[in-house]
Amino acid sequence: MNSRQRLMAILNKEKGQDRPAWSPLIDGYYLSSLPKDKDIIDVFREINADVMERHIFTWNSNFENKKIGVDSYNDNKIEFTENGVIVRKELRNVEKGTLSIEEFEIPGHILTMKSIYTKESPFIPFPLEHYIKTPDDIEAYIYVKEREKYTEKFAGFTKEDKRISEYGIATDTGPTSPIQLIIQHLTGIEEFYTLFLSDHPKKLEKLIEVIHQKNIEAYNLIAKSPAKVVINYENTSTTLVSPTIYEKYSLSYIDDYTDILHKKDKIYLTHRCGKLKGLVDLLRKGKDDGIVDISPAPTGDLDIWDALEAWPDKIVQGGLDPTSLTQWSADKLKDYVNLILNRANGTDRLIIGSADATPKDAKFENLKVVGEVIVNAGQSNSKKQDFKEK
Repeated sequence: MNSRQRLMAILNKEKGQDRPAWSPLIDGYYLSSLPKDKDIIDVFREINADVMERHIFTWNSNFENKKIGVDSYNDNKIEFTENGVIVRKELRNVEKGTLSIEEFEIPGHILTMKSIYTKESPFIPFPLEHYIKTPDDIEAYIYVKEREKYTEKFAGFTKEDKRISEYGIATDTGPTSPIQLIIQHLTGIEEFYTLFLSDHPKKLEKLIEVIHQKNIEAYNLIAKSPAKVVINYENTSTTLVSPTIYEKYSLSYIDDYTDILHKKDKIYLTHRCGKLKGLVDLLRKGKDDGIVDISPAPTGDLDIWDALEAWPDKIVQGGLDPTSLTQWSADKLKDYVNLILNRANGTDRLIIGSADATPKDAKFENLKVVGEVIVNAGQSNSKKQDFKEK
């Protein structure tokens, strides 16, 4: 099998592919450590991995259609108006890195978010200030969200998927469920629980429903796109939500998005890179096709073989904690990958990969040895099969 055939066989839950796939989450975080002209397809091929390129969007938001980049770390700013909302974006050089300031201005109110890109994390910024700080900010954000519009970007996706060709697939990114968006990006975890959920639950639930309806608009557009595989980056973890909160505010919302995509024969995966043991039973109930970028300790708390057992109807991907890619020796990692292969017992639902994004300082020799072990295991299984047939 080539990589595209192997991945699609696994993602379609077909039987009989030649071996598990090997596809770490490689994005701008790891690529930032490489020469700027390094092609992502070449990176995957150099480590004997199957390309699952992330974040190739088939859709766009009118509030995101004009961007400023952080690659040059130069001061930069833009301002534009969409549907009566003034949008401002600014990058400003500061001592610790590049400060990002984003604002939405509506009549009588300004929402501001600040975050910082650092040398250690040039792709994912650290939050400093969230959009929603007061109950009035909720109403203002609802005003903004209701004026968000989505447009298609199908041609770019098709072009990149074709460029990847037999080496793998491109994947789209779907909107995050309301509760995860709010906790991670709009309020922060402390204010979410101590202020908004406890003191202003009705306003919070109104915000959740508005975000959900806009997500449905986006997913209906994605469903018409050429993308076969859509990933929702939930970052689910019991460090963010309890089982009770997850069941009330996440499960049915994600099921709604799954139903929309399934009507158009899309494969829907959810990225859940945190601590999941306390949510295993609830995650089993979800309609999503698979759970990806699963992390064992210390980042998470679920071994990949336990995930396979816990979710017998789902594709699972991940299993290699970031610390194993940065701190372990190649021999130790080789032994661990062999352990995964033995414990997984030849499952047709497994894609071995990094748990969350491949770290910027991941050792190349560690990434390469994973691919070597998996490829050799596939060749060994093929020889065994040939012997049986003879």
